[in-house]
Amino acid sequence: MLLVKTLHVICAVLWLGNFVVTGVWSLRAFALRDAALARFATREILFTDLLFTFVGGSAVVMSGLGLAALEGISPWATAWTRGALLTSIASGIAWIALLLPIELRMRRLAEGGDDLALRKVFVWWNVVGWAITVALFSIIYLMVAKPV
Repeated sequence: MLLVKTLHVICAVLWLGNFVVTGVWSLRAFALRDAALARFATREILFTDLLFTFVGGSAVVMSGLGLAALEGISPWATAWTRGALLTSIASGIAWIALLLPIELRMRRLAEGGDDLALRKVFVWWNVVGWAITVALFSIIYLMVAKPV
């Protein structure tokens, strides 16, 4: 069980860390108004999201479900596990339905050199991304406080 819990925490740190760190460094990259840097940033946003958001987020959910099973807890039976699972699922849906299409559009705009359109789409990516990030941080509270 200790190994699964350790894996769960490592994946959660990488998952959440990716949201925060990518948000910060991309803001700094776009602030420089350098087309080559914007192209690089859009490519790396996609790469890190596929690696850390998809793989890390999936691993967090799977290891969390595994921990619940090992503890004999139904993920839907307690407020804290249910809230964490629903928040994770909602963030995953928002990532697939909203963020990923925006990221693909940013990549195309960066490659096409449409800087003004890219900046507008980048603003929406930030709004949606930071909203999801805040929601994900609520999971930390649920995991620590374990409200009934």
